[in-house]
Amino acid sequence: MSNAFTQYVRILGRGKKGSRSLTTEEADHAMSLILNGKVEPEQLGAFWMLIRIREETVEETVGFTEATRQFLSEKDPLEFKVDLDWPAYAGKRNELPWFLLAALALANYGQKVVMHGHAFEGEERIFVDEAIKRLGLSISHTRQEVKQKVDETGFAYISLENIDSTLSDMMNLKYTLGLRSPVNTVVRMMNPFQADHSVHGVFHRGYDVLHISACEQLNDPSVLVFRGGNGEAEVNPEREVTLWKWQKGVASWTSWPKAEKEHKRLKHNLDLTRLTDHWSGLEIDQFGEQAVRQTLASVAEPCSELLLTKNV
Repeated sequence: MSNAFTQYVRILGRGKKGSRSLTTEEADHAMSLILNGKVEPEQLGAFWMLIRIREETVEETVGFTEATRQFLSEKDPLEFKVDLDWPAYAGKRNELPWFLLAALALANYGQKVVMHGHAFEGEERIFVDEAIKRLGLSISHTRQEVKQKVDETGFAYISLENIDSTLSDMMNLKYTLGLRSPVNTVVRMMNPFQADHSVHGVFHRGYDVLHISACEQLNDPSVLVFRGGNGEAEVNPEREVTLWKWQKGVASWTSWPKAEKEHKRLKHNLDLTRLTDHWSGLEIDQFGEQAVRQTLASVAEPCSELLLTKNV
């Protein structure tokens, strides 16, 4: 079952002088084997950690993403219109997931937004699904439910496990291996519902450029990438941010100065009541208000053509 995959572990692990990174075609084939269950667990762990040591290349990212997109499209071919793809995989550890309110606001203005994510149990982070439940919103478990929620309300959330259990299992290798793997990049890049626009939040320096470079080779229609709060696609108004955009075949970047000169973060008060009260208008949260506004502005600019067509 696993002989076809052995070559890729060998390519990556031949030592300092003999090893090399994978080509796009090799990465595509390797990921296809993984998603179709043709890889042994020992091979899988070795494969991801060998890449993790030096970090994934643009070519590997492109290959992994192409294979994942192809696999998902063949697995469930149900098609429906989505304007904005919003991966949410990092979780928040020193503020609340205000980006969720930005996504909901866009949905209220007519955008069709699909958010997807993965929660790591036992981590001291607030993952977005918890905030969604506190707001009394439902979570979709199937592609059909996503379509129904998007049609009804403009917003849907689905967990990675319900998109594909193999991808979810690979994310959970973090429990066994103690480190993240390139799968964290793939799930942000995969755009599982083929939305017109996608927004990626990253944490580590350099991953914004990796994403944009991969989007160029993937010929994606419109992507925004920035280093956001704790790695989520949320502008922290107390820090400068560089927004990388890939749109109409052109890459560009814009730097925004920090909007807040004073510290308004309440990193020691992560009570989700702050977020729900702010959304309902019961009590305005100073940090949350600015974070939502800044995040909305960052996403709405690349989405401007979509927004204008919907008279937002």
